[in-house]
Amino acid sequence: MNVTICWVTKDREAIEKIRKKFGISSYMSINRETPCDIKEEDMELLRETEKRGFIQIRNK
Repeated sequence: MNVTICWVTKDREAIEKIRKKFGISSYMSINRETPCDIKEEDMELLRETEKRGFIQIRNK
């Protein structure tokens, strides 16, 4: 599923852990957004990450 993640947290360690878990590239735009392709089975966990305030999921 193609989504755009907006990074809310500025904690570099947390960002790296989230990137490793979901296979997200290290690219980040000036608006703190990263386009990525997330597996369907990982979407529930990604939504939990959003609820905890680390990211915002944007369907662009």
